[in-house]
Amino acid sequence: MDNSIERTYNGFISITRVRKSSLQRSRIIDQFYSDRSRIIYSSSFRRLQQKAQVFSLEPNSSVRTRLTHSLEVSDLGRTLANQIAYRLEKQKKLTKDKILSLVAIVENACLLHDIGNPPFGHFGEAAIREWAQNDIRSSIPVEIEDQIEDKNSLLNNLINDFKEFDGNPQGFRIVTKLHADYDEYSLNLTYSTLLCILKYPRTTGEEKNEGILKKAGNFQTEKELVEKIYREVKMKLKHRYPFVYIMEAADDIAYCMSDIADGIEKGILTEEEFLNEFKIEWRNSFGDEKIPVDLPEKKDLKGFNQDISIPWSKKAMDEAVKRFILLDKEIYEGSAESLISNDKDMGRVLETMKNVSRRILYTSFEAESIEITGYAVITGILNKYSSILKMSYKDFKCLVNDEKIKGFDFEKRLFHLVGKRYIQAYKHEVSKNVETEENFLIKEWWLRAHLIIDHISGMTDEFALETYQMFEGIRLMR
Repeated sequence: MDNSIERTYNGFISITRVRKSSLQRSRIIDQFYSDRSRIIYSSSFRRLQQKAQVFSLEPNSSVRTRLTHSLEVSDLGRTLANQIAYRLEKQKKLTKDKILSLVAIVENACLLHDIGNPPFGHFGEAAIREWAQNDIRSSIPVEIEDQIEDKNSLLNNLINDFKEFDGNPQGFRIVTKLHADYDEYSLNLTYSTLLCILKYPRTTGEEKNEGILKKAGNFQTEKELVEKIYREVKMKLKHRYPFVYIMEAADDIAYCMSDIADGIEKGILTEEEFLNEFKIEWRNSFGDEKIPVDLPEKKDLKGFNQDISIPWSKKAMDEAVKRFILLDKEIYEGSAESLISNDKDMGRVLETMKNVSRRILYTSFEAESIEITGYAVITGILNKYSSILKMSYKDFKCLVNDEKIKGFDFEKRLFHLVGKRYIQAYKHEVSKNVETEENFLIKEWWLRAHLIIDHISGMTDEFALETYQMFEGIRLMR
């Protein structure tokens, strides 16, 4: 964004889409409401109801899934964005007619922020990364296997997509490529909504740092698209979109509160035990420094939501709003770290809550046993699909086009399980490359590997478990 003009956030509100919408809308806000409809009616969003927030395959419907968590984040995000938008309007940094649009963009991003999470959450991500780090060599076809020995080869560079696999770039890939039922543009969301889910403005394989570039926000498959959007919105690459900070703060607040609430719901700890553990963790980190939130006495404790979650969340949101305005220049440029900072009161409170969760919730028998299962499930499915990755392009092409091919009976049946829209997305991407090009076989295999990862990461926790059990001959799927 050009800083030679007075800072106004109006320029960050873009209704442009990669493919121009066939439906004309007279109001700008209706473009972002259309985004929201595309999101909530998508199968990827619905699948979040069977993906775990912390506790996978949880029979207690009061315990959060990724779907209920995303709805809560969108509620907090809407509140935060509304407060920030009105302050910006008062400072003449946002016109009044753009307030609703800013709020809608943030709400859309909050709904989308976990849409790329694979089955079993972070352990599913870790399983994919470790497969790429340790086992991917055995999945390279003979025709390109010599390329794996060269650390600087194109193949090794492209494999970084899988070595750095994460729900964030997978989410961006889903909404821009993988809903290919209609055409290659997937949900065809506005540039503003897409930018607002790029939490980390870095492509896999590129240099990292400890700040906003510590993770990848997009794969190399979407690099050209990201660069195009940045160019058209006149933003600098490697800089965050300003409204990302609001989505990130809403997520930080929501999951800190919800993880503890779910632990209480499951009986892993009580409200009173949480408060005691909170005090211990605070002293370990900050000594005798005064705790900046009220800790109700046992006799006054009515419930986690009423006495802790609601008042603490409100205080954290107030701090986030103030920091957005205070850090206006850095936020505008996209160089700030975050609104929830560990050197501020509520940043320290939330970090202390995370420490309690790490020590008690995430190490509970319920959580750890599911994580071990999830890791085994994802690794096991990946190992089965490696036989498809090992196929030559000539043979795999026959499989894709449903042409006659001798042998590969097992691979045929495996391939029939892959979602049709993932296959269509693969076809769209492969068609952009010319078969006679020198690096075609490498690029095709890379896109084929994405096809398999797209299929696996799109599974729900339950379906992934059932698929693994079927592969191991433990159960028969019908």
